[in-house]
Amino acid sequence: MKNISLLLLIMLLQLACNNTTGNVDGGPCTYKEDTHPARLIKLETNDSLVYDALFEIEAGLQSAGKKDTVSFNRLNNRYIEKTQIENDSIAEGKVYKYIIQTITSGSCNPDIRIIRLEKY
Repeated sequence: MKNISLLLLIMLLQLACNNTTGNVDGGPCTYKEDTHPARLIKLETNDSLVYDALFEIEAGLQSAGKKDTVSFNRLNNRYIEKTQIENDSIAEGKVYKYIIQTITSGSCNPDIRIIRLEKY
């Protein structure tokens, strides 16, 4: 009798813990993607192996014609490695891609903004 009670208790707990009704966070998610120019205005040394970069952008601002400055590390959550700068010829004055992704379905991050080090 004791074993049956323990088994029923375990089954009841398992059923209570597996309640997945309602919205579940995560994917799959789809996004609408807009690409805008981002001009590299300054490469800043973080140490001898990695750099941060400052970009001038116009996209996503309330006032047309006004520019803003964004940091590569701040948007992408990483630095640019020295080898990537050398291999991809990343340089001040070049224009790269500023990407704004807006969620269209799913329950992931609704707004993503990144810099892609690809020619605009």
